[in-house]
Amino acid sequence: MATRSLPHYRYLLLGAFAVLGALFVVSPLAVVVLNSFSAVAYNVFPPEGFSPRWYINLFQQESFYLAALRSVILALTATAVAMVVGTMAAYSIVRYRRRWADMAKAALLSPIVLPNIVLGVAVFMFFIRIGMYGTYFSLVATHVVVVLPFVTAVLTAALANYDWTQQEAAMDLGAGPLRTFFRITMPQISISMVVSALFAFVTSFDQVETTLFLVRAGDNTLPIEMFLYLQKWQDPTIAALSSVLIAFALMIVAVLSIFMRNKELPASLLRQDRETAE
Repeated sequence: MATRSLPHYRYLLLGAFAVLGALFVVSPLAVVVLNSFSAVAYNVFPPEGFSPRWYINLFQQESFYLAALRSVILALTATAVAMVVGTMAAYSIVRYRRRWADMAKAALLSPIVLPNIVLGVAVFMFFIRIGMYGTYFSLVATHVVVVLPFVTAVLTAALANYDWTQQEAAMDLGAGPLRTFFRITMPQISISMVVSALFAFVTSFDQVETTLFLVRAGDNTLPIEMFLYLQKWQDPTIAALSSVLIAFALMIVAVLSIFMRNKELPASLLRQDRETAE
């Protein structure tokens, strides 16, 4: 019986580094979750006793419910607009490769390199000058600008490896451009579209700096409401709310993982059938 050789020390070091990196990322989240069960009315770690009182206090805050609803609606709206614009932009940049393609891509990705506080001040001054400050359109437009780079970057990378001969074959057989895109192109980049939509939704939902300059009193989103709550109170209620949001994020990741696994299943079955035939 052949004995399995021990892994090289470099792989052991790589595994140890990966574990340490994961602990470094997860440890702040663990501190927040543990602090949300603290029995005292101030933030301290390790907690001095455990109690669910701050979750009870959280669910009694009506302002958080309304702010969360506004954030979800705003994030869904911005994500939907960004997906349409970003998909068309990525398609044009990769498919046609005109002289302006690199310039258009740089312009669409430019909000990533700008600090959000600078972008917030810029859009604040811009919408005041054109008389649209405080409108819902200004808020949605700003969030679209913030999340559009993520959609464009992911879909550009996905379309860069796309086999355009399939699209040309479909159009030669009589399919129109829209039908070809929805029936041929979109199914093959659907996973990338879901990932980009998830990035866009999370980024929009979590916006503080840009939103802070555009919302009016009484129309706060959830991050702004959390910021204002911390100015008045220093109890672990925000830690409890953060723990709920962490659980919500984990649920989204789990659903996305199941979706991606199901999308990859037909390809694996096809590969098995091909191997069996051979």
